[in-house]
Amino acid sequence: MTIAPPLIHSHGDGYRLVYEAVYATDIDDLWAAVTEPDRLARWMADYSGDLRLGGRWEVADADGKGVWCRGTVTSCDAPRGFTTVWHADDEEPTELVVRLAAVAGGTRLTLEHTGIRPIFYGAGWHTYLEALETHLARPHATRDEDAWHQRYRALSPGYEARFAAL
Repeated sequence: MTIAPPLIHSHGDGYRLVYEAVYATDIDDLWAAVTEPDRLARWMADYSGDLRLGGRWEVADADGKGVWCRGTVTSCDAPRGFTTVWHADDEEPTELVVRLAAVAGGTRLTLEHTGIRPIFYGAGWHTYLEALETHLARPHATRDEDAWHQRYRALSPGYEARFAAL
């Protein structure tokens, strides 16, 4: 599977990214992969907290000594989706919506991140969604930070050009 470039829209003084990808797994497995802290740690980051309605969560920074992102789940309809406030370090809060739908061949994940300002989110989410695919194929493998950073650096120039064109 190849992650298609997202739709990028201007949104106020920021942007809205919309990704869609179909993963070769059922909706319950994909839901677990995007909401359970132990699964998230294998492909994305070390989450703590609760990804259910009203739940608060946070992500540890790389050295584990602080928090680089936190939020509160504002809606949840397991296993079809959730909405959360996304508050990254030194940024205004944004909104992240994840929706899942069973389709022929697997489950479609739609990820919308609204209100972002830094352009690194485009290549970042793209790289994470590819890492999710790898996780689903090898669920017990641990994330490879070096590979993630290499892929992010490879994707960044294309995303920078797309944002600059808006």
